[in-house]
Amino acid sequence: MEFTGERFVPHLTEEQIKIEHLQRYFAITELVKGKMVLDAACGEGYGSSILSETAAKVIGIDISTEAIDHARNSYENENLSFQVASIGKLPFENQSVDVVVSFETIEHVEEMMQKSFLSEIKRVLKENGLLIISTPNKHMYSDIRNYHNPFHIKEFYKEEYSQFLRNYFEFVNIFHQKNEVSSVITDFSNNENMRQVKIDNEKTDINGTYFIAVCSDKELSNHRIGSSVLFADKYNEMLNRILSLQDEVEEKNAHIKLLDANGSELQNELNNQKNVIIDLQAKTIQLQEKVIITLDENLLLKQEIERRLNDSDEILRRLGVEYGIQDSNLDEIIRRVNHDLKLIRDRDQEIQNKDQELKNKEGHINLLLESDRSLEKIHRSTGWKLLTKYYRLRDKLIPKSSRRRLAAKLVSKSIKEPRKMIKSFNKTNLKKLRYYLNTEDVGNIESRIDHYMDRHKEVSQLKIKLVDSNEMKEKFTFPQFESPLVSIVIPVYNQWEYTYSCLKSITLNTEGIAYEIIIADDMSTDETINISSYIENIHVVRDGVNRGFLLNCNNAAKRARGEYIFFLNNDTNVQENWLKYLVDLVENNSKIGMVGSKLVYPDGRLQEAGGIIWNDASGWNYGRLDDPSKPEYNYVKEVDFISGAAIMIRTELWKEIGGFDERYVPAYYEDADLAFEVRKHGYQVVLEPKSIVVHFEGISHGTNTFTGIKAHQVVNKERFLDKWKEVLEVDHFTNAEHVFNARDRSKDKKTILVIDHYVPHFDKDAGGRCVFLYLKLFKQMGFHVIFVGDNFYKHEPYTSILEEMGIEVLYGNWYQKHIFDWIKNNGTYLHYAYLIRPHISIKYIETIKKHSNAKVFFFGTDLHYVRELRNYELTKDEEMKKMSEYWREIEFELFSKTDVIHVVGSYEERVLQEENINKPIRNIPLYIYDEDQFGAVSNKFSEREGILFVGGFGHKPNQDAVLWFVKYVFPQFLLEYPDLNFYIVGSNPTEEIKNLRSHNIHIVGYVSDEELLDFYNRVKIVVVPLRFGAGIKGKVLEAMFNQVPLITTPIGAEGLDRVDEFVQIVNNESEFVQSFSNLYGNEHAWEETAGKSQKYILENFSIESAKKQLLKDMNP
Repeated sequence: MEFTGERFVPHLTEEQIKIEHLQRYFAITELVKGKMVLDAACGEGYGSSILSETAAKVIGIDISTEAIDHARNSYENENLSFQVASIGKLPFENQSVDVVVSFETIEHVEEMMQKSFLSEIKRVLKENGLLIISTPNKHMYSDIRNYHNPFHIKEFYKEEYSQFLRNYFEFVNIFHQKNEVSSVITDFSNNENMRQVKIDNEKTDINGTYFIAVCSDKELSNHRIGSSVLFADKYNEMLNRILSLQDEVEEKNAHIKLLDANGSELQNELNNQKNVIIDLQAKTIQLQEKVIITLDENLLLKQEIERRLNDSDEILRRLGVEYGIQDSNLDEIIRRVNHDLKLIRDRDQEIQNKDQELKNKEGHINLLLESDRSLEKIHRSTGWKLLTKYYRLRDKLIPKSSRRRLAAKLVSKSIKEPRKMIKSFNKTNLKKLRYYLNTEDVGNIESRIDHYMDRHKEVSQLKIKLVDSNEMKEKFTFPQFESPLVSIVIPVYNQWEYTYSCLKSITLNTEGIAYEIIIADDMSTDETINISSYIENIHVVRDGVNRGFLLNCNNAAKRARGEYIFFLNNDTNVQENWLKYLVDLVENNSKIGMVGSKLVYPDGRLQEAGGIIWNDASGWNYGRLDDPSKPEYNYVKEVDFISGAAIMIRTELWKEIGGFDERYVPAYYEDADLAFEVRKHGYQVVLEPKSIVVHFEGISHGTNTFTGIKAHQVVNKERFLDKWKEVLEVDHFTNAEHVFNARDRSKDKKTILVIDHYVPHFDKDAGGRCVFLYLKLFKQMGFHVIFVGDNFYKHEPYTSILEEMGIEVLYGNWYQKHIFDWIKNNGTYLHYAYLIRPHISIKYIETIKKHSNAKVFFFGTDLHYVRELRNYELTKDEEMKKMSEYWREIEFELFSKTDVIHVVGSYEERVLQEENINKPIRNIPLYIYDEDQFGAVSNKFSEREGILFVGGFGHKPNQDAVLWFVKYVFPQFLLEYPDLNFYIVGSNPTEEIKNLRSHNIHIVGYVSDEELLDFYNRVKIVVVPLRFGAGIKGKVLEAMFNQVPLITTPIGAEGLDRVDEFVQIVNNESEFVQSFSNLYGNEHAWEETAGKSQKYILENFSIESAKKQLLKDMNP
């Protein structure tokens, strides 16, 4: 049996793989002793044979007939048998197996099959049976090594793997498998009595290359599988290999020197032919040398230059391709050289900036040294020595990692947080504690307890920075701006310590925005009167009149020079980038009139994420005392009002309104009234939750509503009710009712719940981009949009981008466990449910239909059963045929339960129409383009060269397309154009794809949107040689939108009617070659094709065409 890299064959694979595979099976022989064992995906059977030495019976199954035939012929034992079977449907009775073993299997199948596999395991396992399952650690196996195993479909990170298994088993122990360093003392005659000595290394990395999980619904106290394997000859073998590699490196270096020499000769020859070019090039090289010398002191910039020069073959190719040309291209060469000169000047400026930065850091270092000297004095002090003695005595009486220390820690936590600890001492947790006390070190148990408490904290772990109001008041200076964008008005009356702390926090956390500070001093009597001797470049308004809070603000605002006025209480500490978040939001949305920050208490709990005003004029600080990191407090939204402690308003709008209404003198309700006035003038009042301000509530006016200035809160409520009574009756809810809509003013909006597998990665794949564009369109149409990603993970930056668009994204542990409860509780507020992808939609559709009256849409992104059927027709892989039948069953169940079906492309629309599905079927655009995006071709025909393929290689049709094209088609292109460049762009290229790299073929990998646009502007033709797949292809639309002619197959053009006029659709290799020959050198045909393609996109994939389809079945 041949070793392919997917299945392990003991006599054919290298030692390290042999060690890894054999050790797993030998390590668990005691666990399966006397048991009925199923070895799922047993491969060629070596592991099943090992287990049969101790187990009562072992059955090995594998999908491969070849593997099972090999196993039956190679391993014979009375209690051992093999059979062909799929892990998706195990051919065994319910509760018939003691132990299921499956090593390196689950990562080879897609997510839906992974879940089916675990469900099947649970079905066949006896009560309290055992699952032993391994998988690679994605962090160590793939990420760190930047490695992609072409046979792996879905790998796991540790927490992800643990959570996945805990969905099926109550107890899960995860072991790590990896190679460690060992040294052997032996005479090589007899190693049986060899003694093992372990030397602990504090720097040991506990991350293994593989996870081995032992799972059960019964406690796992006796199930330990730790082991080590010694291969005595491995060291010498590796040493010889290293020496061999060193020889190879020397040979490569010699070859590079030879190439350098040849390059010099070629350069000399070119110099004789191109005198103008050599002069320019010489200047460029001189400048580059200066830059390289300087960049030796700056690693980041050095790497940028080295990246340009690190491939000698590429240098030679560029010398030949870029300079070995006719005089007609001389202008282009000069343009490129001038471009390089500009880059070098930019680098010089960066170097100067870095030099200044180093000087600044040197100053910081001196401050740190001074702090270090102060710390040294503390360490030498008597108090510190006494404290050290105390710690020593404590550690002696209550040693670290001891049960006494654990007990003391629990007692301490119970004293500090009694309610939380009482809540945590339940039957389940006590049972787990006993289990871990019998199986783990006490130190590990302490970590588990800390982790548990962190996950169940009632208050936020939000990291906030506070300026100590009692610290020594050092002098500091605000920056001066000739034209400030924001005028920060801070009303003060005494409370000097808080004012100083507030101003200091502004200097520490405000960058990138031009601002001014206006201190509205309402005739303070404390040290505030000397504020200018502490702080420079502030404007102090103090004119001998004590006006009270409201009038003081109005008076100081008259001095504002900025486009925006920010009112900030002095009992606050602003956090990092607080002002930039607000300015960015309001600058990009002209509908916003006033915007405010999320307020938190000094202990990290939420004070307010926007305010609610009920129809009786009473108010809520939404989210008060909750965790500010929860999803419901972290999306941009309209609100009834924002606390006056931190609000920013357009200056012109402030003047138009006339400032705070003086009926509320001296204070209270003026901020709510201002918000109502902003809406009255046609603007929105919006919360920006990324802008965080810590508010020491009550410092300014106290908290007692019966005495002092706070007493005006009650009186002003009645004044506010009298002024806005009609608005309150129409637009606001009864007190404490319908909080779901009141919290973001969505009363008059239709709510649409969108569910997909995870937050759309719009720059990684066509499906993700499609979903992102429709989420964006739903918001533009006026829907109240809530998004659920089925993995409930906060992928960044994608989640924050949705939140910034005003979309509430439900993520985190609570929603993962309670999403169906959330749907049940809030179903009455849902008008539409938009379910994406069949394996996700099938999980939610029943709950949504049961607990809401929402109209349900199903959008599969493509017809999965059609895609897999085509794959089968191409490969004759029976597993693909089964997957097609599997998907067809799910998709047609969804068709029967959904109200509206969305597809992309006319082909899929016709397929479903022919199936006589009695539901509306809408062909929606895959991508949506704004008319403002359309324009003329950026680069002319003569300025372009090469061909381009775009597609992510996590998608099998793309892998197949490129491999087929390079093998059968591209070599024929080179016969006509020997120097033709083929650029292959897309994320996660496999090793097989990377190995295609050559003089003409460039494996680019993942690129940003800007870089991809550069490729579209550079090449002459895009090729899409797909042989199977389903639905409209995003890469085809992108090429058409960017007006680059393309050649594709009928699969690539599927779903696009009437494109054969400007898209070359070919059926085989010869037609591909003919179309290329007709187009690549024909400027007239190229320009005619480019113009027609964008017109087609404008007519069929615009925002208006997408809206037209959506509005057939939904009404915002």
